[in-house]
Amino acid sequence: MKADVRKTMILEYAKRLFSRKGYYDTQISDIVDEAKIARGTVYQYFKNKDDIFITLIRNYYNEWERTISLEMHKIDLTSISPRDYFFFRVHNTLKFLANDPDLCNIVLRMGIGLSGELESSIKRFERKIHNLIISDLDLGIRNGHVPGDLNIEMASNLITGSLLKTAHYYFGNKKGRKSPAQIEKMSMDITKFFAPAIFIKK
Repeated sequence: MKADVRKTMILEYAKRLFSRKGYYDTQISDIVDEAKIARGTVYQYFKNKDDIFITLIRNYYNEWERTISLEMHKIDLTSISPRDYFFFRVHNTLKFLANDPDLCNIVLRMGIGLSGELESSIKRFERKIHNLIISDLDLGIRNGHVPGDLNIEMASNLITGSLLKTAHYYFGNKKGRKSPAQIEKMSMDITKFFAPAIFIKK
């Protein structure tokens, strides 16, 4: 088995265990047993359990950034309405979070109570979403679609919280996979809730 394949396999088994048992109740021995590999094999690729966990989270938000970037090439920013753009952003974020319930569960359930770099690695993902929303709202203000007196920090916190809470409840709590139509409906409901408060009526 190639090294990159074996490393990915270890991460996959660790992900399932972290999601099911939590970080503190998952041990290297659990990962070894689940993956049916020698204990030394894990240490060929990772320093310790923290390293495995942080690698999982880092890969996750790197993949989110890559996905969001690719999706942006599918729309025409010169013709899309602010409301449709908002829906587009919400929908793509929820689709991404729904795609991997285990990682969604890890990121959205385990952020509280972890220490040091572990908590920071999870909070970094939340900040990335938060900062992207701030950037979009700031662009909306400059283009005359969003009121200039809108508190974009507060608005971004509310939108980020709504997205992550929705994802945690529907995707991370093992309620079963949602269909594309269900995710689209959730995205539309969030858009209907926030759009009237954010965008200038024209």
